[in-house]
Order: sequence, then structure tokens, then C-alpha cells
Amino acid sequence: MIHPRGDPAAPVVRAQDGTETVLVVHGDAAPVAFLDGCIVELDGALAFHRLHVRDWRVVDAGDGSGNFVGTLRAYGARLIVDDRNSGGPVLLDDLTAAPLRPWVGYTVLVIGHVTGAGYVVPVAFRVLADVPTAP
Repeated sequence: MIHPRGDPAAPVVRAQDGTETVLVVHGDAAPVAFLDGCIVELDGALAFHRLHVRDWRVVDAGDGSGNFVGTLRAYGARLIVDDRNSGGPVLLDDLTAAPLRPWVGYTVLVIGHVTGAGYVVPVAFRVLADVPTAP
């Protein structure tokens, strides 16, 4: 589980046995710093008690519900998340996804219900970047 340390560039992962490891996240792994409270799978190199994250996957968004994480993009009036977990695009419901529109181009974590093949109704979301308000 990811825990913040006050420094978004160096979050901590706490293993099931209680041990903590500082994460080094940058580039494609930078969004990991904003996944506090989430259960994640991490891949990387361990050096000097720090895990240099190369790849990652969200297993649980913190509440046991389904989650979709990836870059949010617009295709006409539709919003799509290129989901890291499944490797495919996830189409978001037009009405409930409207609050996400300002975050096109950002990596987001969307919590929602699958209502069809590759179609999700969002109930909550989190922008995985250091942004104070909608652009």
C-alpha cells in the first residue's frame, strides 16, 4: 500500500509485514506518488533501501471497487482512459464522466462500475499529478 511522506517525489510502500520502502518515481512511474491508500504491484530495482519503480499496476483503489488508471483522452465528445491494468481503452459514460473533461491528457484513477464491454460509469476519480484545481 502506498503512503505519502510529504514529498511527492518519494512516497513509501508498506508491505504486508509492515516494512516500508522508499520509492523513487519519475517519468512513467511519477503517478505512483499520488496513489496513497491504494494497493499496487510494483516492478523495479532495489538499491540502497529504495525501489526505483519501472512498472506499476493498481490492484485495489483503496475501497475494494474496480479501478481504471491511465491517460485520459478525448475522442470527439467521448472520454476514454487508456487503462494500464487491462492494456486496453475504457470508454467512460458521457454524463457521469463530464467532471473529468478538464483533465484530458493527465493520468487519472477512475473508480466505477462496468456496465458493458469496455464501458464504465465513473463514481469517483483522482488526478495522479500535482495539480491544485481544474486547469
